[in-house]
Amino acid sequence: MIKKIWTDPVWSKVISVGIIGLLTLGYTKFLSVTENVTFKEAFEKILEIKIEVVYVFLAPVTYWILKYFYRKIFKKEKAYYSIKQQKLRSFNKTIDPSTGILFRWGVYFDYDTPFISDLTAFCTKHGETPIRFISNRCPFNDCTNSHNRIDEYAVKNFIESDLIDRWEKIK
Repeated sequence: MIKKIWTDPVWSKVISVGIIGLLTLGYTKFLSVTENVTFKEAFEKILEIKIEVVYVFLAPVTYWILKYFYRKIFKKEKAYYSIKQQKLRSFNKTIDPSTGILFRWGVYFDYDTPFISDLTAFCTKHGETPIRFISNRCPFNDCTNSHNRIDEYAVKNFIESDLIDRWEKIK
């Protein structure tokens, strides 16, 4: 209930003013007892406290700096994916050794079920840089991978089956 009231934009301000008022009254009572003056004189003494303008500007800047370093040191950023999901997401490419085709994809999760997206095929028979397939085949006509088109649906199904098997083993 207190959390609900505290998050309310009006009641949170009312509560904070009440807390500051109680702290002021407590400090006033402390001053009146320690300095042997009346409560009214101690309260007037508190109201006459002068603060230099430099401190008014310095306090928020110091607060922001301390808050920044606190977040950097003590707060961990929550990752969108769990550690197990991140481990599975690192499985995002494979090479078919018989054809020399490199397949790359992105691993995503629908609730707790992995799936792949953005499946892309590359031909690795043309030097160090893989060449992206165009229309599911190698763009170079003299290449053996240009004569046969790959069945993207079958490849995706095979990769997702392997992915789900890996996911079950990780769990």
